[in-house]
Amino acid sequence: MQAGSALCFFVVLYAGPTHAQNVPTIDLHGVTIKPYATDQLDVGGFADASPAHPGTGARGARMRNGVRLNIHKQVEIGAIWDFGPAPGGPMRLFEGQVSYVGLRHFVFTAGIFKPSFGLESMQAQGDTVFIERSSISTLTRNLATGIERQAVQAEAYGKRYHFALSATAGTAGPGENGNQRAMAFRLVGLPVRTRSVLFHLGFSGEWVFRPASARNAAPALSLSDNPEINPGTVSKYLDTGKILSDSGGAFGVEAAVSWKRLLFQGEAYDILLNSHLHNDSEQLRFHGWYGQLGYTINGKQREWKGRTAAFSSPSCDRKQSVLCNGYGVLEIAARYSQVDLESGPIHGGDQQTGSLAVNWWPTGIIRTTVQYEYGQVTRTPSAEHFHAVMSMFQIKF
Repeated sequence: MQAGSALCFFVVLYAGPTHAQNVPTIDLHGVTIKPYATDQLDVGGFADASPAHPGTGARGARMRNGVRLNIHKQVEIGAIWDFGPAPGGPMRLFEGQVSYVGLRHFVFTAGIFKPSFGLESMQAQGDTVFIERSSISTLTRNLATGIERQAVQAEAYGKRYHFALSATAGTAGPGENGNQRAMAFRLVGLPVRTRSVLFHLGFSGEWVFRPASARNAAPALSLSDNPEINPGTVSKYLDTGKILSDSGGAFGVEAAVSWKRLLFQGEAYDILLNSHLHNDSEQLRFHGWYGQLGYTINGKQREWKGRTAAFSSPSCDRKQSVLCNGYGVLEIAARYSQVDLESGPIHGGDQQTGSLAVNWWPTGIIRTTVQYEYGQVTRTPSAEHFHAVMSMFQIKF
């Protein structure tokens, strides 16, 4: 099935006759089969940019479809394929993992999946407040704990805590090199949890002790990201290029406060690379952070999930499958972020962005988003500033 036809198939199947908040599962003598989909169509781009860049684009940013199985409440299996980004994206296995969940409050996972690291990174892509994650979240997770990661992980979680320890290798898929080796951890607690107030505090760390290396090439690490939107028409503004490195990692703090319908969350990270440039050893240090506010205007606020130690999407606060309270679930949000990839001889850019977004869920599985962003990248050979507008249509279940 082609990527474009896959998206059309899910739009017709689930936006037409299906109006339920939840997609039915299949139960066969203790084996539960649940369909999975996160299909996103992004349209938009740069209304103004200097230097000028291609203006607008449309693409199937994520087209992840498959199944998740639960066998006698003891074993979970995920088999999900990513058909995007389309057109022209490298279609690949997104998730192929097995988890043992038979021991209460513990999960043991092996395969290709996303290890636990950071608050925003652990929100499912379709549940993030903005269309794309903040740049610092993307940069840090891609070091050792991003999607399609070959890994093993042990987790312990409850109503007020989450701890995960993982050993990771490279990413799966064509053209990828799996000889990287790293370790990662995440520790989260809820010092305050009442009916109206929740305070989330956590720490994450990862260390790549053997960076990936292509055949006959020295080990190297690189840091790069699109400017928190990706219409498929622009190169990456933040980019250090490949840095010859013996090791590297990231460490940081995450915090969130949920009060009734209001949610604040933020994270800050330092990135350390032990490099050897021009035959000299040098420790490079980069950093970044973001802070964001989200307010659920209509519906039930985002809920904290112990399994991921992250927040779900808002939902209807009553038993309605279409147009909650008559006009669906609405959320507004604002974010500011900053990333500095300048250290020693490396000039990867210093980026500041501000974003505003409106999210609307007419049903539990359909979401539309409109997002405005202003940003600037300085301390590079060619400074950038831009205004951008993006829209997203999403089907997720």
